[in-house]
Amino acid sequence: MMFKHSILYSVLFTGISVSALAKTELQTDAGIDSEIVLDQVNVITELEKAKAAGEKQKEIVNLSLLGHQTAFTAPISVVNYDEKAFEDKSPRNVVDAISKIDPSVMNFGGETNTLSGLYIRNLQLDMRQVSVNGLAGLYSTYNSPTAAVSSAQLIKGASTATTGMDPEGSAGASMNIETKRATDDAINKLGFAWYSNNRLQETFDFGRRFGANNEWGVRVNGKYRDGDTPRRDYDERNKEFAIGADYRGDKLRIGIDYMYNKRATHGGRARLQDIQNLTYRLPSAPNGKTNLNPHWIGQTTEDQTIMGTFEYDLPYNMMLSGGIGYMESQYSGAFGQITRIQSNGDFDITGIRGIDFLSRTTSNNLKLQGELETGPLLHSWNLAFDNVMRERDHHQSSRTNGRISGGSIYQPNFSALSPNNFDLTANTQGTNNKLTARSLAASDTMSIFDNTVRLTIGGRFQWIKQLDKTTGTELKSDRFSPMIALAYVPNPNLVIYGNYLEDLEPGKADPDTGEMNSPRVSRQLELGVRKNWSELLTTTLSTYEILRPGIVHGQKNSALEAISGKEQGKELNRGIEFNAYANLLEGTLRPSLGFTYNQAKLINFPTYADKIVNGIQVTSPRWIAKAAIEWDTPFIKNLTLNSAIQYYGKSYQDAAANYRLPSYTTVDFGAKYIVKVGEKQNVTLRAGIENAFNKYYWQVQRGLYDRSFAVLGMPRTYWANVEYSF
Repeated sequence: MMFKHSILYSVLFTGISVSALAKTELQTDAGIDSEIVLDQVNVITELEKAKAAGEKQKEIVNLSLLGHQTAFTAPISVVNYDEKAFEDKSPRNVVDAISKIDPSVMNFGGETNTLSGLYIRNLQLDMRQVSVNGLAGLYSTYNSPTAAVSSAQLIKGASTATTGMDPEGSAGASMNIETKRATDDAINKLGFAWYSNNRLQETFDFGRRFGANNEWGVRVNGKYRDGDTPRRDYDERNKEFAIGADYRGDKLRIGIDYMYNKRATHGGRARLQDIQNLTYRLPSAPNGKTNLNPHWIGQTTEDQTIMGTFEYDLPYNMMLSGGIGYMESQYSGAFGQITRIQSNGDFDITGIRGIDFLSRTTSNNLKLQGELETGPLLHSWNLAFDNVMRERDHHQSSRTNGRISGGSIYQPNFSALSPNNFDLTANTQGTNNKLTARSLAASDTMSIFDNTVRLTIGGRFQWIKQLDKTTGTELKSDRFSPMIALAYVPNPNLVIYGNYLEDLEPGKADPDTGEMNSPRVSRQLELGVRKNWSELLTTTLSTYEILRPGIVHGQKNSALEAISGKEQGKELNRGIEFNAYANLLEGTLRPSLGFTYNQAKLINFPTYADKIVNGIQVTSPRWIAKAAIEWDTPFIKNLTLNSAIQYYGKSYQDAAANYRLPSYTTVDFGAKYIVKVGEKQNVTLRAGIENAFNKYYWQVQRGLYDRSFAVLGMPRTYWANVEYSF
């Protein structure tokens, strides 16, 4: 493309922000830590933390129904990735950043696509299912922006009882984004970055606190990136803006946030469809620079969110909290599907169409929590009401007929594809519905034996409603989802825990009765242990089993049409997760290592083609391992070198395991150097290489009914940035 970059956009934005904030003289108190001023009612001790994990994992996590707890002693698997976990790697999105760190996670989309999400314990989490400050579904519908993110809290495993159910359902995990807040020290940061091939990015980050006790705060963040990616004919223009205001009084705390992001791409979303249907092995991946879509096929994602939250301390060790928010999202453009890839690499593109998907999400909650004693028991109890409503209004153009050749994946040829040959006007009504998920939940954590044994019992009653605005049909269903968790904490450096949790997904409409089938229930059992080995090493080990029912697709004229939407068979995920974080050489050497072993089986499971199969989950690596290291060099002060390696084991494109998808390994290198130019002024230089050895690989994905997909992994990518803080 002809390179166009609106540097004026960022100059004006940052100039306005600096001048507006610079007029106020600040009163700071370095002795106040903005992360611990919230007066929570939790059963925790100050020393219960992962001591060797460093600054990149926050200890306090928002577990929704269970309140704020320390991640180290929580009775469920949760990791809280701090802002610092993202800064030094300069990620363009959250899903890529987390997937490079966490061994239980695979990503889809991110840099390679306009749709973003994660696979956690082999089950899918879409970005529309992510919470913000405890309010469900307000992060983004398809994107995963970083500008507003202070931390990303990943709860692994079933989580309906703790966080509530998304209107469209999810299984296997949940994630909560905490937004940035002003600190007691003023924040002034300006950044400039370059990414290959010729993308430029400007960022700003300003924060101030005001008032006699710094009770008022404002934090403003922005990002603008524009240019060509290292993939041929694939460019992006990305805009992000976030502002967060907060008040922290003696008893009352209020936060108000506005977030905006827009990402426009050309030449993106080149995904191979339904490779489980191939009767031969998927051809080897081409060079990651290869684009399997013409440049004129592109999409734009855009989200706007506004929300408010509060906490108020009541008498008798109680706290009332809640919030309300609204997000509007649009996904528009054109895309086609890559199908019928041949054993020699020849492929076709079908279904080229224009799209205009609009969704509106409203989310609110109200919680009451407190403490009381009954004899030897200390109770930490919680009551919660959650409500999420999502309206989806999708339009699209008609599909094309026939198949159009794209040439070979090793040398694509799009001469037969011209936008003039297609009507890309999105003028045909598709999905038009309103989905509502309301719930009431309660939990009680009972602590005995000097707080060393903590038993949590609770559950959530979930109501689900779906309204088809086209037909006027309204479907309803409900179910109670229990939870039980136990943590044994004999000392602040050891915790042994276990839990039983469930995830709920909306049932499908029964074609005979017109009623909604009961929610699909996934059940999880988990055992784990976390241990600090002095200040030098922290290890975590967990084992889990997740059982998820299959759902019959029931296509017309198939043998299973009569039981469409009914439960049939199951998918079984059993796994082990291990992580180790070390802090060596007086904190100057910080290695980490993690791996996941996951055994994924299908038992009498209905496929997309309405066949009942037994075998393995498609595109599910049995082994995933990730390692990283940071080293503060002794020979150059303020120079830090880092490296990371990600290994994804072999998987299969079909349930019968006839055709293997190869394992692959990617390696990243990076460096950071801090130049002090004044008492409170620093210039931070960062640079890195991603996929340093330019590995060619398929990034595999799973879909409903155990469909398998593949996206070409990104090639070697260079980046460099400079950040000025003052």
